[in-house]
Amino acid sequence: MNGENNNMLEKILNLRDYVQKLEDISENIINHLNSLKDLDDSTRNIWTSDVKEFFHNTVSAWEVLTTITEGEPNLKNIDNSKSFLYAARNHLSKIISELKIFPSQKTSILIEKAETAFEECWDAFWIIYKKLLSEKEIVKPTKRVIKVSDLEYHLPCSVCGKSAVEFRIGYGRLDEKESLVFRGITLETSLNVKLANMLFKILQKKDLLGVHNFMKKYHSFEGVDAYCPECDKIYCWEHYNAREEYDDGFYDCTYGECPKGHKRMIDD
Repeated sequence: MNGENNNMLEKILNLRDYVQKLEDISENIINHLNSLKDLDDSTRNIWTSDVKEFFHNTVSAWEVLTTITEGEPNLKNIDNSKSFLYAARNHLSKIISELKIFPSQKTSILIEKAETAFEECWDAFWIIYKKLLSEKEIVKPTKRVIKVSDLEYHLPCSVCGKSAVEFRIGYGRLDEKESLVFRGITLETSLNVKLANMLFKILQKKDLLGVHNFMKKYHSFEGVDAYCPECDKIYCWEHYNAREEYDDGFYDCTYGECPKGHKRMIDD
């Protein structure tokens, strides 16, 4: 391992200080949950599991980074680390919504400490990501719509070129018959296969707004979750800065904010 890799490994190993801080806060939250007399055991166990999952995802994000320094870092490993970190952020949002059900000064302090510590951890991770990616070639999209075959189309992120949306004729996870399958950045769903011809004609015109309006009409008001109407562009989860929100511990919705600051609800 050369000097540059040694330096990167040292920086990655130093992330454990942020991870350790989050472990301490997680233990404090669990202790607080155990002290709540009005919390039934079933709910307590579920919320405790959420806290453990939050910390587990943070650790996993770090562990993936420690392995990529053993050889040439690749985009897949970096993306895996990011996915764990995004999952941790979503779990923290859920935990905070749960804690707010029992408001107190101690609860407020725990929430503030958790948010501050995770923000510091998040920033530290992203410094590493940007360094690792600085010498990696980012594939810029050359097309607004990619025709994979007569039965499948992809919409690439306008920033990084990764596939953000897929439309295909096939079988979704729960389908018993052939459907028009949509996979976006927040969900996968199946539509009536008879709608495929209509949609594919819109896709052939590279009309992203038309695709968005199609999904608004035949699926949900949010339309294509990866689409920013004001930009008329597609963004992946990362570049739409998608964030899940929770209410009393239950999933509420997901908001996206594009690089230009346009914000909208992308899943409800």
